[in-house]
Amino acid sequence: MAASIVSSSILADLRQIDGRRAIQELHTDSVGRQYSNLYLATALLDVSAQLAINASTLLAQMVAAEIAANIDSVSTIGSLASPTFVYSTVAANVAALRAAYALATRSQVIMMGDFLASLTDGQLQTAFGLTAGQVTTLRTNKLTPAATAATTIRAASGQ
Repeated sequence: MAASIVSSSILADLRQIDGRRAIQELHTDSVGRQYSNLYLATALLDVSAQLAINASTLLAQMVAAEIAANIDSVSTIGSLASPTFVYSTVAANVAALRAAYALATRSQVIMMGDFLASLTDGQLQTAFGLTAGQVTTLRTNKLTPAATAATTIRAASGQ
């Protein structure tokens, strides 16, 4: 299960000379990390409602950042990548990988294929909704050649 925001609180609500309010929020996620958010609010803003909106936005940003880091790692170092799934799900990462593949450079495609080649047939079937035969075809036509090319690239670059 992906981490979530488990508590959010307003630590400060300080009225400014011009009538605005300086707000400090503290959000805590389910793995114990804390995030502070500071902003100026209008005099009439419902900061309790804004607190909930900000918690939701923060979680979405954490999910997006984790997925982006995973995709960057996979597309850069292939099977040597160790994706994390603290905030995001495997399914969300697979969807992002599929989208990134369509826009990837040749070397990124090789590294993505190398990473996917390191997965089991069962993992590939689940991740992409493929049959066993489709996985065999994918592995033969795309993933094994990509893994071979990635090995060559790593050898040439001294990795």
